[in-house]
Amino acid sequence: MRITIDARPAVDPRRTGIGMYTQALLWHLPPAMPEDRFLAWYLDVRQIGRSPRRFAGRAPNLREHATRIPSRVFGPVSSRIGVPRLEWLARGTDLLLATNYLPPPTQGPGIVLVVHDLAFDTMPETAPHHDQRWRRAFARRLRDAAAVIVPSEATRTDLLEHHPVEAARVHVVAHGTDAEAFTPASPIEVDELRARRGIDGPYVAFLGGLEPRKNLERLVEAFGLLEDRDVSLVIAGGAVRWAPAYASRVNAAIDALPPERRARVALLGYVDDVDRRTLLSGAEILAYPSLAEGFGFPVLEGFAANVPVLTSSTSSLPEVAGGAAMLVDPTDPAAIAAGLDELLHDQDLRNVLRASGTARVAGFTWQRCARETAAVLRLAAQHGR
Repeated sequence: MRITIDARPAVDPRRTGIGMYTQALLWHLPPAMPEDRFLAWYLDVRQIGRSPRRFAGRAPNLREHATRIPSRVFGPVSSRIGVPRLEWLARGTDLLLATNYLPPPTQGPGIVLVVHDLAFDTMPETAPHHDQRWRRAFARRLRDAAAVIVPSEATRTDLLEHHPVEAARVHVVAHGTDAEAFTPASPIEVDELRARRGIDGPYVAFLGGLEPRKNLERLVEAFGLLEDRDVSLVIAGGAVRWAPAYASRVNAAIDALPPERRARVALLGYVDDVDRRTLLSGAEILAYPSLAEGFGFPVLEGFAANVPVLTSSTSSLPEVAGGAAMLVDPTDPAAIAAGLDELLHDQDLRNVLRASGTARVAGFTWQRCARETAAVLRLAAQHGR
């Protein structure tokens, strides 16, 4: 079987969780299906004249193809007129794995859609980029897909509630995480990061893009209610394309804090993978009180870094945390503050959560994710015959 993977999220210079997921599948799915042939397809105009070498060589049954069209051109044109089609750009595909909801235009192979969350249905105000054209295209692709992959039972429930798709075609395949990449950094590495980023004393860390469903305004308000006045709040994440104005709302929430608390908030912007690991390693707590998540990578990253995690009691987050994190009502700043205070002042509880998190993250491997994804792809291929 010839399988094309939409690798566009993996080559984004500021990869989000979807980009991390796509890259991990490119590394682990071909070895899980050694009898099949894979093609990583993406857009790249920066290396015209060079052979694409982003993914080739990782597995003998994986090759790649870069289409030399800027993404800012390809997206609007393809969504409006349905060209260029994938089969014109990357020929010889039996099955397409659409890693980010919608595939590129195609009338050829069978399609397996990956639906990461249903925030555009459950919290439409957080997804203004999903306009009516996008929603119609999603409904059409969902209807025609040979199979649909979701990362959690919560997302499966949301999908079946909001869309008329057959339950048998929707498969839960939990994401993995590269736990080794988040093993605790050394104290020297943490001290270097602190000096470089101006972080003083103990701190609570948040990692994620600046968008409304991440609930940062309430986290900032909760920080202002903490009993411990020596702790800082470190926010690591950049503005996202679909919510560029949200950063100003976060800034307004910070400005509303008393001066002494405002001075202990650090906005780091986007951080790379190395600083992400080190930042987690030095944190007293990872705070991730998101309003809605299809999965929630930062929770597992916190577990892998041996950091106590506070997260939300809603959407997929209790499912992913599995009892290894403190759960709070994300709509209540006082509840978030109470949870943070309890963790900051209870060393025994922090140690219990560290141990529970280490055990929990061990089950979320990319090898398992790849094996389960391979099983869905084989079912989809049979469906298309």
